[in-house]
Amino acid sequence: IYNPGNKDVVDIPPPSMQLVPPPPIPLSAAPSIDELIQQSQWNLQQQEQHLHTLRQEQVTAAIALAMEQQIQKLLLETQLDITELDNLLQPIIDTCTKDAISAGKNWMFNNAKSPQHCELMASHLRNRITVDSAHFELRLHLIYLTNDVLHHCQRKQQKDLLAALQKVVVPIYCTSFLAVEEEKQQKITRLLQLWEKNGYFDEDTIQQLQNPALGLGQYQASLITEYAAVVQPMQLAFQQQIQALKTQHDKFVASLKQQQQAGPVRPAATPAEADKTPSMTTQAGKRTSPKN
Repeated sequence: IYNPGNKDVVDIPPPSMQLVPPPPIPLSAAPSIDELIQQSQWNLQQQEQHLHTLRQEQVTAAIALAMEQQIQKLLLETQLDITELDNLLQPIIDTCTKDAISAGKNWMFNNAKSPQHCELMASHLRNRITVDSAHFELRLHLIYLTNDVLHHCQRKQQKDLLAALQKVVVPIYCTSFLAVEEEKQQKITRLLQLWEKNGYFDEDTIQQLQNPALGLGQYQASLITEYAAVVQPMQLAFQQQIQALKTQHDKFVASLKQQQQAGPVRPAATPAEADKTPSMTTQAGKRTSPKN
């Protein structure tokens, strides 16, 4: 098994919405205006929670789609056969011998012909490692490969490949670290100590790697910025929906307060009940399974 030793070589998915029962209204009497306002406020909060969850899911899916489109563009530009790389990655995942690592590293160096080639290879490694179905050994062994490539990037002054790996190392490392228990985390941490000692990455990247939860959050925030052209129209649409619900609630409350309290008030339904959350139909918002 390969072991580097001392050699100088989201949306975090959104939490599921937990519904709580609405405030109880006494059965013996018609609901008061205050109780109706309370009910409408509760409905509004539930709608907002649902919209926020939906927005996170759709933004994550839209970014995943945009990233996949970027990879397809790079495949077209470079004409790189990524299947060849996958065929070399499998023995690394299975056995992680020095020979398997060396074969993968050599292929990457031989194909690091341009910044686009380097970006494509680094993005492919990121996707293989960060996909939800990846097991710990796959992640650890491909991080060993990454470690070996980093060493040779520095030794041979391969700056394009080093820059491409720096762009993906935070999701690669942080995802792998956060997914496992402490004993396995220590295996990954030893690599970080090597990277820090050898100066592969800038201080900002090292700080993100040292605090994986924060680092992964910052990386996911950076994706929202990087793919703003896709994300911003979706964000705006959701904000408009939330504002429409709030306006509806405010009008309902205002109309209740204007009513005389001489008799019981029984409207057919509060606005948030009557007008269910409209579905998002933007092209960018179509649900797709994130590939990273």
